[in-house]
Amino acid sequence: MCDLGYTVLARDDGGLESMYLLPYVPIRFWVPKGCELKLKTEYKHDIAIYDPSKPMEIMERAFEYPFNLVIFDAYSIDPGLSAKFWADMLKTLIFKCMQTSRKDKRKLILSMDELNDIIQPKGFELTKRHASVRSLLEYNIRKLRKHEVTLIATTHRFTQLGISARSQFSYIFLKRMYGWDAWDFLSKSLATSNNKTFWAILKDVTSMDRQYFYMFDPWNRFDRYEFSDIDRPEADYELIGYLTEKHKTKDEAIWKPRVVRLVQELNKLGYTYYKLGPMLGLTESNLRAVVAEAEERERGDTTEEGIFQVTQ
Repeated sequence: MCDLGYTVLARDDGGLESMYLLPYVPIRFWVPKGCELKLKTEYKHDIAIYDPSKPMEIMERAFEYPFNLVIFDAYSIDPGLSAKFWADMLKTLIFKCMQTSRKDKRKLILSMDELNDIIQPKGFELTKRHASVRSLLEYNIRKLRKHEVTLIATTHRFTQLGISARSQFSYIFLKRMYGWDAWDFLSKSLATSNNKTFWAILKDVTSMDRQYFYMFDPWNRFDRYEFSDIDRPEADYELIGYLTEKHKTKDEAIWKPRVVRLVQELNKLGYTYYKLGPMLGLTESNLRAVVAEAEERERGDTTEEGIFQVTQ
């Protein structure tokens, strides 16, 4: 696809399997700030750093390289944190597309490996964070079509992906699968076929070798194809660091937003930090530091930190 003028922006689900494409296309590996990727390979590649709280950094440079692999999940312990990041990533992508004039739009492929890890059917979300961003993710996926963004995604099982997401794909590539998923999909896609055809394809889908797949188009036309697996080059890598959610301290979450201004006013009236500190369970120096930080934020001297922190 890169040879046809497309740029690929891909989600890595944690296995870094996309690096097997290195003999065919140079890859830029996007690594979260504070983490590291040590990769030993003879093939052309690049490693770029991004701030997970600022996905626009990736979008601004996405077209510099033909294939961009965004690594987040391999550094994330909490799957809910991954859902939050990719919701922000899609929101940023849509905003970037809307801000780009039609004549300046370029062909982009968004590849989401294991999309079922990000979006699940309503009521079956993996975590509360998944539930909170599910509608946003589905909304942004629907809007991609308007902006010359081609969406490619994989999922282990169809039932693990909500219908709002599934309906956005025009072509379905079906590899070997089992059980209710195979029956459910084929019973709908082959509704106009005779029983002999249905049972023959159902048997084939549940037993065919890995190099075969069926492709169904938007009109439920289908055929069986063969595609051999690519060679997998030797590439040794090491991931260093991991991302966790930056929880606010008791000071930040409870009394900073509401009490700092009151402390400032009381100080103007003659109440010293020495007296006010013990009332709030703080030393004088800690109280001064908290108030100074709040004043800096009001002046715009500092920026709000993101929700991510790195541990190594």
